Amino acid sequence: MSDHTPENKDTPPEASQNDAIDQSRRKLTGAALGVSAVFTLASRPVWANQCTISGMASGNLSAPKVTCEGCTPGYWKVCQHLGSWGPTGFKTTDTFNSVFGVTQYVDCKGTPYTLLDVMYLNGGSYVCGLDSNSNSNSNSNGNGNNKDANPGGAPANCSHGNAFGDLGGDPISTNLGFHAVAALLSAAHSSINYGYTSGEIIDLFQDNLHRPEELMKTLDMLNNRGCPL
Repeated sequence: MSDHTPENKDTPPEASQNDAIDQSRRKLTGAALGVSAVFTLASRPVWANQCTISGMASGNLSAPKVTCEGCTPGYWKVCQHLGSWGPTGFKTTDTFNSVFGVTQYVDCKGTPYTLLDVMYLNGGSYVCGLDSNSNSNSNSNGNGNNKDANPGGAPANCSHGNAFGDLGGDPISTNLGFHAVAALLSAAHSSINYGYTSGEIIDLFQDNLHRPEELMKTLDMLNNRGCPL
């Protein structure tokens, strides 16, 4: 698993107005510039730095052209792609709280959500009702609770499509964990040129929980740069 060692941090520069900087790159990075903590990866070659937020924003024209990549939550969550988790060192049964160092990601009974579970916390609000000890939690998009965690991971017959239905809302902010898990896996996979390590994604998550919506948008942007898998 990737080493969780913080790198030096800085504030991303504003996109240059130089006409030589590609317009689509400025549009791509615009949503990410509000996040306060990003990483200056001085120990890496210039081509690797190009895929960080600050690297994309600076538009370094002297560096070799590289393709920055990231796979979406929609890729990582479906049964036919669960095999892609193997090279990352993370398992579908790892709990979100233990990996990201937080405590909020539990179901209404207090059972921790797994990384795969959090992929299905995609929309709506986190809701627990009076029947939180019931075995029949209803979908949080209605009037009921978030659904139970699945500590055992995906069902044995999971071969195509979704492993679970909608498990409800995110306990911190809509779609935040959904994109955080995809960023973690993309960063950890050796065949994806993501620009960050998984440890740096964990640091980015922890350091920006005070601005969850901006953090989610940044991770969303990084995850939508094209999946090579």
